[in-house]
Amino acid sequence: MPYEGQKATGESLIALEQSKLFEEFAGEIRMPEKTKSRTLQPTALPLAAEKITRVLAIDGSIVSEKIKNGFPGAEASLVQIALVSIDLNKLDEHSGQKIVPPRAFNQMDKAATLQCVLPGCNVAKSDGTAPKDFFRQSIYDALQGSVQKNHETLLETYRALVSGRTSTFRCPTSGCDQALSPGVGSWTCPCSKSVALYETDPLRFHERFNEVGPNGEPHGEVMRFLEAILLLNVLRYFSSFDQGLNILPRLAFVVDGPLASFGQFAAVVPYIQKELKRINDLCVAKTGKNILLFSLIKSGQFYEHFEQLDFDEMKGPNGRFGPQTVLLPDIAYIHESVVYRSPDAKPWGADTYYGRIALYKSKSGQRMVINTPKVTEASLDLSNTDLAAYPGLPEVAGIVDRLSTYLFDGGFVPIVRAHSHAAIPLRMGGEIIKSLFDK
Repeated sequence: MPYEGQKATGESLIALEQSKLFEEFAGEIRMPEKTKSRTLQPTALPLAAEKITRVLAIDGSIVSEKIKNGFPGAEASLVQIALVSIDLNKLDEHSGQKIVPPRAFNQMDKAATLQCVLPGCNVAKSDGTAPKDFFRQSIYDALQGSVQKNHETLLETYRALVSGRTSTFRCPTSGCDQALSPGVGSWTCPCSKSVALYETDPLRFHERFNEVGPNGEPHGEVMRFLEAILLLNVLRYFSSFDQGLNILPRLAFVVDGPLASFGQFAAVVPYIQKELKRINDLCVAKTGKNILLFSLIKSGQFYEHFEQLDFDEMKGPNGRFGPQTVLLPDIAYIHESVVYRSPDAKPWGADTYYGRIALYKSKSGQRMVINTPKVTEASLDLSNTDLAAYPGLPEVAGIVDRLSTYLFDGGFVPIVRAHSHAAIPLRMGGEIIKSLFDK
């Protein structure tokens, strides 16, 4: 590690480039196999069958701040999740204009936010609860709210999601080796320390808690977990009564980032997938149509791969595919060209993704990496690239075409608006956190 303020001169990079060891390493790297059978061909999309009247977008934001409580390195994070409802009927009022005025978007959405504070290193509760245990309690407390009056809380959504889960977990207390069964609410471990346990403890976020340094990683995982639970909470609301089911096919639900769960809460992926399929089955039985859920991925391997595919030797970048082109990679193509897997390895995303990847070049020429959910039998077959494996993709493409924005690369108005409501200004976020500890 360099000294504080010491800048790299680049001498080490020159030595590395000239190193024979580096040349040998580069010569051993496996390159993607290029075969004609694995060349992605555009898939024709039919016109959207359903008129979407409203988009509900979910996005989260997090900011961490040092806490002055007398202990070095003390920190906490403020998490805010926004649920934004965008009325597309109001957008139709500007259909004759080439450029929709920015103020129009401010008038077409409504937002609700979920907020929580997550303690980090060296932040103990006033009653003496240790930082890690305070962190565990804060996760449990964050699920107590509800976004809809007379609807279940986020905790009840989580409880319904993992109902029937039998896998045991270890007591968070060091030295206790008891295998504990999941419970409801809060209870006490029978170990000698009688530590308080919470029904969110089986998620094991606390195992990533750093008692001697920053906790951005576990705090970020909690934020993404809350985003997923909020999405399910809203979907369960609409699927809980006939009128909600009737309007469900006309609503589009969109989240920022992949339809996936990583890290400590990846174990809930099968439960999320099962619950989404249950809700979709209810919707199909009532209306004959699937739910419309998708996400947009703004960076990463698939986004970079799409850029490479869209290069033409004569026309240059962005020159191979025309607007409104959709590419549907199967799992074999993904393994060979995007995310390397050995032949005997588990399929990419099997344990983490509850969505399928689609590559779409919008009407305006922007490249989008789209996830659609695994809610149909066809979508569960990762080698199937029929449109049936991507529920609602024609409607998704129509929404993307309608709501793309040049403000950002791959910009999409609902995500932009959701982030605007969720984003916490660094100075303001820090001041909010500090004020909670001024008492």
